[in-house]
Amino acid sequence: MSTVYDAKSLDEISIHFILCTERTGSSLLCLMLNLHPEIISPSEEPFALYLYPNYHKIVTWTDEDIASYVDDFFLLAEKNMALYFTQRATFHAELLANKAILTYERIVKISYLNFYESDQKNKSSVRVIVDKQIKYVYHLDAIQHIFPSAKYLVLVRDVRDNIVSKSIRKLNWNKHPFFLTAIWKGAYSRMQALPENKRLIIKFEDLIRSTETALQKICAFLSLEYDPKMKETNGVFEKFVLSKKELIDAEYTEKLLSFHTGIRTPLDESKIGQYKAFLHPNQTAIIESRSHFYLKEFGYTFPTIHKKNSIIYTFYKSLAFLYRPFLLTFYLYLPLGLKRPLKKRKKKRNSIPV
Repeated sequence: MSTVYDAKSLDEISIHFILCTERTGSSLLCLMLNLHPEIISPSEEPFALYLYPNYHKIVTWTDEDIASYVDDFFLLAEKNMALYFTQRATFHAELLANKAILTYERIVKISYLNFYESDQKNKSSVRVIVDKQIKYVYHLDAIQHIFPSAKYLVLVRDVRDNIVSKSIRKLNWNKHPFFLTAIWKGAYSRMQALPENKRLIIKFEDLIRSTETALQKICAFLSLEYDPKMKETNGVFEKFVLSKKELIDAEYTEKLLSFHTGIRTPLDESKIGQYKAFLHPNQTAIIESRSHFYLKEFGYTFPTIHKKNSIIYTFYKSLAFLYRPFLLTFYLYLPLGLKRPLKKRKKKRNSIPV
């Protein structure tokens, strides 16, 4: 049976964002947030941004508008929707049941409320949605325009440990420490430009070492009461994945559980400072030289900086610019009519239903 929403209740739900790069503990933070009865932190999907140009001006939604929105929502999805989202037919029926009250902001909120992260809680109790979409770091002007009341949780990890973790996990197109340093620096320079009253900086290290204090700060920032259950993460993700195993193949299930070992085990401080065993001292010195302003801003310790010029770093910095802000901005401004065939071709190549 479709949920019929009250317009006023939907309007009172606030939307906020986690800003970060990969391997900063964002999956762990989302897991913790989802253990709060009044928060949903859904699987990261860029639909709210990418669908805005085509749908935000609709005043009276028709059946055809809704069908088109559902088609585009699933087509542009980047994650395994069978695992993270309700069934397509169920979602479509729910939007039709709420057609009379739909605005773009409300359809976005209903979309968020259909992610599986909301399955185990009473949707009527949800007051806050916290979206973690890493691409949004590079589209902050657009996000602030669409969601002018949004606040931002800036989740940061020591750049030296962050690049080691990315290298171990084989994330990003290029694994060179200087390339990953430039990605880190480029992302956090954007986050720091946000108004101070709109952002809260949370360090990965504090989330691990002083979990309760960090979560209390987050809840206060989001105008919520802290719930101690947010710390009870052991086994939660594994239980969730195994409950959906009939929807996904065994190989993908095993891969997913293996990739997210960090949120399936007790909090562990051993990976704090791991860079000392992985990075060459000369590499570390250049990374610290290039990142020292933000390392200092975020309260990380580092030796006295001696400026080190590096042609190699300049080369990788240029590659990082092309890989992230340039390509992502280019894709953002592609009309939806061009995004559709690109996504269809990609999903067909990967044998993903559209």
